[in-house]
Amino acid sequence: MRGLIFVLSAVVAATFFVGCNDNFDAPQSMRNSFEAQYPKAKNIEWEKKHGHAVAEFHLPGIKGECEAWYTLDGKWIMTEFDIVYSDLPAAVRNSFETEYGIDTPVDDVKRIERYNAKTIYLIEATIVINGILSDIYIEYLEDGTLLRSAVEVDADYFYGDYLW
Repeated sequence: MRGLIFVLSAVVAATFFVGCNDNFDAPQSMRNSFEAQYPKAKNIEWEKKHGHAVAEFHLPGIKGECEAWYTLDGKWIMTEFDIVYSDLPAAVRNSFETEYGIDTPVDDVKRIERYNAKTIYLIEATIVINGILSDIYIEYLEDGTLLRSAVEVDADYFYGDYLW
């Protein structure tokens, strides 16, 4: 009986992991477009995300990972670059620091180049709102213009003040 349960568990687990495989075999024409756009790309992996083909890769001089997004018919939409805070344009840093202060912990910074649109910069930071630790996502244009922001309150909020 134990052997049967083990085999069934293994089959279920294997089915689950195969179902989670998001690898994508990009057509050669898409790969050629990508290679022309990013000839120095290394460690390229293709996957499907949200109905798009996405090439994850690394570039010399960029510390983090990059993602180039394409429609499934091969049209480039955008590329997201993980960058460091000091690589932000001065106007973006000034806008952020004016609004949130220079001591606000920054968790992640991205530069997003888009097809037929201006480049945007995304900053993910941690702030305290009404005593609750929260993540904030802020998007700026290169000139420091705020596009939008969103707040995600920590789901593990502790109700200790109400227990005493």
